[in-house]
Amino acid sequence: MSTATPPETLTIRSSTDELAQVDDLTERIARDMGFDDSAIGDVAISVTEAVNNAIIHAHHYDEQKNIVIHFEPQPAGLQIRVLDQGEGFDSEALADPTLPENIYKDTGRGIHVIRHLMDKLEIHSRETGTEVVMLKLKAKRAS
Repeated sequence: MSTATPPETLTIRSSTDELAQVDDLTERIARDMGFDDSAIGDVAISVTEAVNNAIIHAHHYDEQKNIVIHFEPQPAGLQIRVLDQGEGFDSEALADPTLPENIYKDTGRGIHVIRHLMDKLEIHSRETGTEVVMLKLKAKRAS
């Protein structure tokens, strides 16, 4: 009989040097919850994208600012919340990276990627920072 995976919180400084630690923890938690390799990859890519967005766009590489990542295992899946200390942004105003005029741009795909890899994405943005909430559901098993 397996035990439930407990919630975990990781606080990192706003540096790309921290991404390996974030990825390792994300993969371990998803694996411990029984996700398959494909779903583990989806979760790891999504969390890395959200953290990278916080580092680059919210904090502008300011290592004095922190990013908090909450991993919240639930019966139906894994919810992850990524909180930054940026000035917030309007997620509805993001350019569509699939449009011809945006296809060759170097940035602007992170949120789009997360939307396609995760089962649910919410972005709560305010002047004191942004909270990205992602949910990956467990695959239903045939009985």
